[in-house]
Amino acid sequence: MSAFKRFVPIVISLSLAACASLPKVAPATLAENAQQCVVLVHGLWRSGAAMDVIARDLSHYGYITEIVDYPSTSAGIPELAEQYLHKSVEDCRSRKVTQIHMVSHSMGGIIVRQYLQTHILPEGSKVVMMSPPNQGSELSTYFADSWWYEWLVGPAGASLRQDDEGIVSGLAPIQADVGVIAAYRSWSLWPESWLPSPNDGTVSLKSMVLDEMDDMAFVNAGHAMMRYNDETHRLIRSFLKHGQFEKGAESEWPASHANILRSVSRSAQPEAPEI
Repeated sequence: MSAFKRFVPIVISLSLAACASLPKVAPATLAENAQQCVVLVHGLWRSGAAMDVIARDLSHYGYITEIVDYPSTSAGIPELAEQYLHKSVEDCRSRKVTQIHMVSHSMGGIIVRQYLQTHILPEGSKVVMMSPPNQGSELSTYFADSWWYEWLVGPAGASLRQDDEGIVSGLAPIQADVGVIAAYRSWSLWPESWLPSPNDGTVSLKSMVLDEMDDMAFVNAGHAMMRYNDETHRLIRSFLKHGQFEKGAESEWPASHANILRSVSRSAQPEAPEI
């Protein structure tokens, strides 16, 4: 028997095992979710493929999904919102769905906020942001005056600086239910003066906060790898369904960082447990 013929049964067995491990979804849930479309927006240096794992999870639960695939280093955030995100939203509208939700990662959250400055989603639509630099990026601020930085991250990434020249300083509150999933980990490659702790290796938790957000949950993961985290997937689904996160032990505020958001003045700030 050839090596290829020996390999095929193994692949089939692994595929069947993966399918068997997926939870069963009630027909009523599938029917309800089939009336809702989720637009998925990736972050810097990624492509639409970066959101495939989340799209597969949502599709299993009956949601229609549309993945935005945009050139993250080739244009500014307003252009990316109008030229790429808008098309995916219109594709959802063409399906005659009742809600159009948005799920973003990293800079994708700022593209969503930019889009919602001039567009309104159907009633009941929700926005879930994974580790968004809502208050701007500390790293973009630190390297803002370096000649090579915009060449590296493009005009969209460079515009994430935290001063008055940054794009987030001019964004008005968005009119939708918003949930933020904040990744964090215990180590970082960057000096504290460049990226304050706690952070996910790319964005600080303090920068992820959005004044108008309705809820916030936490995932112990790195910035990129949070997309593959089962807890992240569960949190996304819970917010799309309920407009708030059904927090488990893994997604509650880490006690070791209990004071990090207390300096942020906002009514929707999640309650941090006492140490």
